[in-house]
Amino acid sequence: MALQLTASEQAALARLETNGSPSDAQRAAIILRSSDGISATAIARELGLSPGQVYYWRSQWARRKLGIFGQIPASEAEPVGEQPPAATPEAPRPGIDVPRLPLTLSDTIGLQPDDLMAEAGRKVLHYHFERMLFHEPGVRLGEDIEHVHDMRVATRRMRSAFRLFAPFFDEKTVRPLVRGLRRTARALGAVRDLDVFREKAGRFLAEHPDLSLDPLFSTWQADYDAARQALLAELDSKRFARFVERFQTFVSTPGMGTLSVSSGDGALTNRVRYVVPRLIYEHYERVRAYETMLDGASLDTLHALRIEFKRLRYAVEFFAEVLGPEASLVIKEIKIMQDHLGDLNDTRVALQTLEDFISQHWHAHSGIPRFLRENIAGVLAYADAKAAEQKHLLETFPQAWANFNREEVRRSLALAVAAL
Repeated sequence: MALQLTASEQAALARLETNGSPSDAQRAAIILRSSDGISATAIARELGLSPGQVYYWRSQWARRKLGIFGQIPASEAEPVGEQPPAATPEAPRPGIDVPRLPLTLSDTIGLQPDDLMAEAGRKVLHYHFERMLFHEPGVRLGEDIEHVHDMRVATRRMRSAFRLFAPFFDEKTVRPLVRGLRRTARALGAVRDLDVFREKAGRFLAEHPDLSLDPLFSTWQADYDAARQALLAELDSKRFARFVERFQTFVSTPGMGTLSVSSGDGALTNRVRYVVPRLIYEHYERVRAYETMLDGASLDTLHALRIEFKRLRYAVEFFAEVLGPEASLVIKEIKIMQDHLGDLNDTRVALQTLEDFISQHWHAHSGIPRFLRENIAGVLAYADAKAAEQKHLLETFPQAWANFNREEVRRSLALAVAAL
């Protein structure tokens, strides 16, 4: 159904489309074309967007009207009588307009081979903690889905770091921090998963311009709006503010939460150069141990392998600056496997989501003549495409696995670790 605009709204939008900033012009174009009854799929195709972005700004318009453009410049506003005095610009709001803490955002973690493991862990956590906070304003704005992705990745890496460095920290000290990370990651994940669904569906539409996924996008938009509301509520909460404060104290206080080490051999061996080779090879062993289970492996087994690959990758990445240069090849090969298995898991989740949608659609329309039902031919075609993609990923997995296990990768891992 076309959006209904007043004459003044239409005039303001037309001026913004012509004279506004690129982002404002894009939003104005979305609303104006929606008011003409053009489908989200067609608008997305014309403007080079995903249908999900079109649905997002339509829903924002319904709630905020011209407020989606912030403060409209006087030259673009509708002239009505005497204009009020210009408002004093608001100061940037920490956590909303800018990161809530001053950030250094160092290019490297800053590890040294002789660092104690607990302090190495603190450096790793601090590095990714700052990146989590850096992306918070972008997550709140909601215009670039990569901010949600990057903030979620930062929380995942910190959770993996806590798992990796657990033997060197007091559990009571870190438990509340891990719990806060889990809450944040869960809220980000709900939004990110829908971003991925919509992005991949948008690519399918670009390859099949004759099809429509509007019914599916409408359903996803409702879920997306709810997920974003929950995410923003979490970021706005006093609980999250306390979590950030505690985490900042932890990562900026050397020795905090560190398990005591004896003054004997433990004090000498509890260092990066002595501990890391064993940690990396333990993760590598967990990955290689799947070799005996991969013939006819279930999707559950392959999903578990993906998690082990992710943990191996993080373990190598955390210590990359103290490993040999061969670590870069190892990380690249791990990422190839992680992406392959990640795409496979995405098809699994997408197929279940599509099957649920199709089932609910047929149930809701069971008493309606077929010619009056909403057309979901595009959704059915998309489900077939995802099933074909899953089949292809399963068929090509053995070759990907063999490529990862080639001698060059094993030798590179050994040389990377030998630098310690």
